[in-house]
Amino acid sequence: MSPFSKLTLLLPFLAVGIRGLEAPIPGYRVEDITWAVEYAPGKNTTLTGTVQQVYAQLLDMNPQYEAQFGTIEHNATAVEDEDEDVTTRSKREHTICNPFPRAPCNRINEGISYLTRVNGRPTNGPGPGNCGRVSCSWSSAIWWCNDNRRTHTLSSFRDIANAAKVAVKDCRNLDKGCQVSGQRFLDDNWNVIVRGQKC
Repeated sequence: MSPFSKLTLLLPFLAVGIRGLEAPIPGYRVEDITWAVEYAPGKNTTLTGTVQQVYAQLLDMNPQYEAQFGTIEHNATAVEDEDEDVTTRSKREHTICNPFPRAPCNRINEGISYLTRVNGRPTNGPGPGNCGRVSCSWSSAIWWCNDNRRTHTLSSFRDIANAAKVAVKDCRNLDKGCQVSGQRFLDDNWNVIVRGQKC
């Protein structure tokens, strides 16, 4: 069973600059990400943070968590090598490259790997320009932004991961090792940002 098999993503707290967190784009709003999760068999709680922070909190709360629910094993190289075609959605979808500070590709790929293993349906509050940071480690962030005027729910976290994969594929710069900065826009009025950013 996946460690997040009972996971539901809730985004109820809308604020600008939550805990000093700077929006990924000036003028955008930051939404704190709150996860409703089963941390032990039959025991639920609500945690706040990125997928990495939530996983660490779960292990603090229940040292047997991995034994009871399984582990998240991430492999940054495997993310790049997956056969899934994530580039053939629509001609209206597009990617903007290098609008932000760059992040190492392998660190963004680690975040993507975490997101592909999270069960549940992510929900983001009304936009436009409403963003939640879904992954951040080693100064490498993945943001999910909703530009709809109503709350938007995706079918899975894999939707965010796939958009981030396309941004990495489209925008990677190999001058000094693989570095990436990009924003992938999707047909149904949401986007994903990959960038360098202090966590």
